[in-house]
Amino acid sequence: MIRRGRRPTAAFALCAIFFGWTLGAGRAATLGGVSSGTLISSDSSSTPNTPTIEACDNFSGSNGESMSGRTVVDSVACSDRVWTSHSGTWSIKANKGASTSTSPAVVTVGTEFQNGTTRVDVSNVNTGSRLGGLVASHDGTSTYLAAVMINDSPDRVELVIVVDGTSTVIATSNPTFAATNRLVLTRFGAAVAVSLNSTTTINTTLSASQVTSLGSGGRSGLFGGHQSVQFDDFVATK
Repeated sequence: MIRRGRRPTAAFALCAIFFGWTLGAGRAATLGGVSSGTLISSDSSSTPNTPTIEACDNFSGSNGESMSGRTVVDSVACSDRVWTSHSGTWSIKANKGASTSTSPAVVTVGTEFQNGTTRVDVSNVNTGSRLGGLVASHDGTSTYLAAVMINDSPDRVELVIVVDGTSTVIATSNPTFAATNRLVLTRFGAAVAVSLNSTTTINTTLSASQVTSLGSGGRSGLFGGHQSVQFDDFVATK
C-alpha cells in the first residue's frame, strides 16, 4: 500500500534548497574540478546548520576492483569511510561504481546520519528496463530508504522503504531520464525529498511508524539493479 504524507514544512524546504546548493558547489578535484579544500571548508561543526561532508567517492580504480572493503576516494576531504556490500556484487567499471548483479543490490558506507543529503550521478539507466538509485538511513542489515530510478513506459522514480527486507513504495513520480542523471535523496526527520537533474520529483512525509521502523539507521549508499548502470561522484552530507 502506498502511503502519501503531508508536504514538508517551509523550514525543510529551505533546508533542502540549502543542501542542494551546497552539494552542487562542493566537490573535490577528483569529483569535478573544485579543490578538496572546498569540501573541507563546508565541514564546520562550530557553525549551526552547516552541512558536513561525511563521504564521497569518484570510483577511480582498476576495472574489476571490488567495492566491498574499498575506502572512499579523497579520504582527507571525505573521511576514510569504507564501502560494505549488503547484496549483489559491486566493483569498479571504467572508473565508476557498478553492480554486476541484475537483481536489486545494495552497497553502503557508514555515514551514520538520519538527517542529510545523499547524491550520485547515475548513467545508462535510460534504456533496457534498467534501474538504479540511492540508499539512505540504512541500518547495516535490511532496513533502509531508497530512491530508485526505473526505466519503463513512462520512466519513473520510486521512493521506497524497506523494512527487514520487505519493500513498500511510498511515492512515485514520472520524470524523463537522460543518459546521465544527478539523483539526490534528502531526509530531514520525517520529511523526505527526491530530486532528479535539479528538479524536485518527490516531496513527502514519512508516517510515524515508518520513522520508527527506520530507527537510528544512518548508512548511505547505492542501489543497483542492472550490470550496465553506473554510478559516479557520490557525496553524502549531513
